[in-house]
Amino acid sequence: MTSEHIAPDRFDDRTSAGKFLAEDLQQYAKDPNVLVLGLLRGGVPVAAQIALELGVDVDALAVRRLVMPERTQIAFAAMAAYGEHTSLKYIKDIWSSAQLRFNKEDLDAVEVGARADLEKMRTSIVGEAVLPVAGRTVILCDDGMASGASMAAAVELMRQAGAGRIVAAVPVAPKFARWEVEPLVDEFVCAINPRVFHSVSAFYSRFDSVSDSEIIALIPHL
Repeated sequence: MTSEHIAPDRFDDRTSAGKFLAEDLQQYAKDPNVLVLGLLRGGVPVAAQIALELGVDVDALAVRRLVMPERTQIAFAAMAAYGEHTSLKYIKDIWSSAQLRFNKEDLDAVEVGARADLEKMRTSIVGEAVLPVAGRTVILCDDGMASGASMAAAVELMRQAGAGRIVAAVPVAPKFARWEVEPLVDEFVCAINPRVFHSVSAFYSRFDSVSDSEIIALIPHL
């Protein structure tokens, strides 16, 4: 890493964010024991570029946030799935608030819907032919963290799958999301730690939706 390696105020797109993060991950270059996993959907272009720069394996991991029943973007939990493993991770403080504000039936309905969406994502995009995780160094990537819920679920999933070392790598995260995830992983890499945070998209010049065809094109074995 050179003295010029300074994070911008915003990234051009997810690919440029992945290229930037790869410079902080050079110790993993050309290591056949390293696997980069992109959280669907936005994390896949970031992960693919990191894997390309490092010369290591890459795959996609299905995640689904559970948001408050009034359809806000506040996530009280998240699910993740990869191969035969599935995890559900609650964000403690937000989950406690959700239980006070909503009845159990409404919260259960959110979970049922999320499980259905997650399974659809896993079967239609990722499939069953996943890459091995046990004993490997896994670098989990997203295009940014808002609450940290999705990344926390992905970390728990990788622990279940027997990963030897887990690295979380994101272009941007507010401090409260970092506090949620950093204690869970062996290494945390983040380019932009803003004082003021409203959305992940605010830190990109281009933040288009990522289609199924783009994901399949970025992940060689899909």
